[in-house]
Amino acid sequence: MNIPPAHTDLLLIGGGHSHCLALRMLAMQPIPGVRITLVSSDPTSAYSGMLPGLIAGHYAPAETQVDLYRLCLATGARFVHASVTSLAADQHTVQLSDGSTLGYDWLSLDVGATPDLSPIGDSHPQVLAVKPVATFWQRWQQWRNHADKHHLAVVGGGAGGTEMVLAMAEYCRQQQRPVTFSLLTGGTLLPGYGAAVQARMRRHLQRYNIQLQEHTRVTRADNAETLLANDQPLPADGIVWCTGVRGIPVVANSSLACEAQGFVKVDAQLRSLSHPRVFATGDCAAFPSPLPKAGVYAVRQAGVLAHNLRAAITEAPLKPYRPQRHFLSLLSTGDKQAVASRTGLPALSGKFVWRWKDRIDRRFMDKFGIDLPTMSATPSAPSSQAMPLHCAGCGAKVGSQALSDALADLQPHLNAGIHAGVDTADDAAVIDWPAGQRLVQSLDHFPAFVDEPYRFGRIAALHSLSDLYAMNARPHSALANITVNWHHPKLQGRDLQRLMAGAVRELNRAGCTLVGGHTTEGPQMAAGFTVNGSAPAGVLWHKRGAQPDDVIILTKPLGSGVQLAAMMHGNALRSPWLAATLDSLLLSNGPACDAMGSLPVHACTDITGFGLLGHLHEICQQSDVSMTLDTDKIPLLPGTLTLIQEGIASTLSDTNRQILMHCQARERVSEALKTALCDPQTSGGLVFCLPAAMSEHAQQQLAQNGVKSAVIGKVLVKNRHGDADIFLQ
Repeated sequence: MNIPPAHTDLLLIGGGHSHCLALRMLAMQPIPGVRITLVSSDPTSAYSGMLPGLIAGHYAPAETQVDLYRLCLATGARFVHASVTSLAADQHTVQLSDGSTLGYDWLSLDVGATPDLSPIGDSHPQVLAVKPVATFWQRWQQWRNHADKHHLAVVGGGAGGTEMVLAMAEYCRQQQRPVTFSLLTGGTLLPGYGAAVQARMRRHLQRYNIQLQEHTRVTRADNAETLLANDQPLPADGIVWCTGVRGIPVVANSSLACEAQGFVKVDAQLRSLSHPRVFATGDCAAFPSPLPKAGVYAVRQAGVLAHNLRAAITEAPLKPYRPQRHFLSLLSTGDKQAVASRTGLPALSGKFVWRWKDRIDRRFMDKFGIDLPTMSATPSAPSSQAMPLHCAGCGAKVGSQALSDALADLQPHLNAGIHAGVDTADDAAVIDWPAGQRLVQSLDHFPAFVDEPYRFGRIAALHSLSDLYAMNARPHSALANITVNWHHPKLQGRDLQRLMAGAVRELNRAGCTLVGGHTTEGPQMAAGFTVNGSAPAGVLWHKRGAQPDDVIILTKPLGSGVQLAAMMHGNALRSPWLAATLDSLLLSNGPACDAMGSLPVHACTDITGFGLLGHLHEICQQSDVSMTLDTDKIPLLPGTLTLIQEGIASTLSDTNRQILMHCQARERVSEALKTALCDPQTSGGLVFCLPAAMSEHAQQQLAQNGVKSAVIGKVLVKNRHGDADIFLQ
């Protein structure tokens, strides 16, 4: 993917309402020379306005979630799927849960809040907190399936708690589950709402036989698990906590100025009071005049945030955020009814209010669906920061300072016998090779298919190492060949550091020493590694050697080519499917190689660019055998067949499908499945051919090493009477 040159990094942490909307706005009018990166611990962002409807069963999860991968792809932003573990605002860096460091020039926080469980000792096994909203649906699904839940109590009598208890009651009514509910609040029901709204919502609570307990304080008994309601035992099988929040620890423990509850102190322009290059919005911000933690404010803050980020970076005047004094509040009542409230207007209720609310919510979500904007052409950087013309040849090398900064903190694993590597300034690596060992060498290099350098570096290293594992060789050393984008040297250094940190992480895990490499700059990030492995000649695996009656074992699901093609198609992408794919690409084949190293493997290969059928055909040709595959047993990545049926395919798909001339398929094998079997794989699994008597033991060995595997077929005597080498059953 070609990335426009940039000189400034804008980092958005959190996929809240403000950031999602601000990304759309910034995409339609990009900031010259600015690269935007969104960091989120989840690939989707839940829209809180539709959460009660989701819990009640009125919406499917996908209807209520913003797909952050798709949003970033459409708006030209980078997406980093990780959580932030520490924030060093003075150094302009954040530490991520994957162990990497991410630098920035400007930062915006929209990370929400965490539940304040201090009244019950900060945690309790019976308590399910609604915050963070992004993960509540998954946690609720797990929690609700316990058959022992007969009495649920919701703590919090505000809008969120009232809507939630009604939604849960509606779900249990639909499922005919005999669950009783109570709603507990420290004050009165729906404080801040008019008497007419309160009265209507009370009637809906009564309709579901929900017991309302006002002026009730929930605490924890001293030195006990028992929860108390006004100092009396709370008779509930489970408690849903929907009241009280505080700032997330990562922010509260940073050097940013925060108030007592850990929320970032900001001025009227949404700017940190202590760090002028940091902005905060939504629930994580503490405004000059305190605001309720409500999504309606976060949505209105998005426009001001987008304007002020652009203004701050380009040194233009900022504008203040002025909270709306009056807004429409639409409260869902469990079933498809709702109550409307707005200052100065009479309360309205009924099914038509639900339809009104539903239209508003769906219109909001449409902003992140088919109506996503196409990113405008990035304007040129101001003349004072214009990017230079780029040389070719040796002039295309990354600058020495950016290179040295990027490599300074790397700590590559060191194998014996390496006399010159990245820790020296020599022109080439010097290696002593062990006597009696064969040198097994391979080279892989490809352009980045994700614009996140750390993840791409890990995948590129694993993909290269896979060729060694496919031959039962132990990784020894590696040379890197890296291309970074035409950016300012500062940004190049950040990208190179992250890419190499990811690569070295996987090389170190494999016991493989990075001994050197070459770096260039260009229009597209790319990476490759020349890897060296060692093994005695007698233990090497080859593609030749498969024997009739061998079983065929595959260690990873297929479909990465289709999934990555969907990412390039924009709106075909589904974040949960893509996240599962990227997780699969990060699974090393090393544990599979270790598990099978002592077994009589007759043939082995890794599944890469030619797809499963292409690589199996190579084994057939080299071993002079045929094969039969049980297509029902072949694992696929989630959504692969759906995407193929929607017309998504890798650019290599048509070429790879030519292998079907050497295959014979029963009618039940669909064209979509045939395409999946031909799909080119990045960092794919290993396929083994070994005696059938060893099949169960091999799968046990693989499972002990944490490797999922499937027996997908068997080897046959060579078919001498036709063109088919592979039979699809």
